[in-house]
Amino acid sequence: MRILDDVIKPTARQREFLRTVREKPKTLYGGAAGGGKSYILRWGLMYQLLRWAAQGHKNVRSGLFCEDYPSLNDRHLARVQIEFPEWLGTYRKTDRDFVLRPEYGSGVISFRNLDNPSKYLSSEFASVAIDELTMNSNR
Repeated sequence: MRILDDVIKPTARQREFLRTVREKPKTLYGGAAGGGKSYILRWGLMYQLLRWAAQGHKNVRSGLFCEDYPSLNDRHLARVQIEFPEWLGTYRKTDRDFVLRPEYGSGVISFRNLDNPSKYLSSEFASVAIDELTMNSNR
């Protein structure tokens, strides 16, 4: 997909992660700080939404979770507004969602915290990414 080469520019290890996510229902990705794990989680969800849209699946919702909102803001929300280009969609601050434009399937990445996972019991996500899983005592 062109977005990989034009926008994401993943490292070899990040490409391997994206390939594994396509092939396996559950994937863990670890490593030292500064290795781009949070970055590829964001873009991995985006890549999935774009792939699904190309297959005809519209309005798909994915979730990216952190242990709390300060961590979510530091690791993701501050970066989404810089990294995700405006031609791709819109970040809605009020509900912490990035919504793809209709021509890209109108998919959504919902950015949420895991302070109380039970609040998501009725929520539906086609895919879920948890950043810093080991930091979540609710796992």
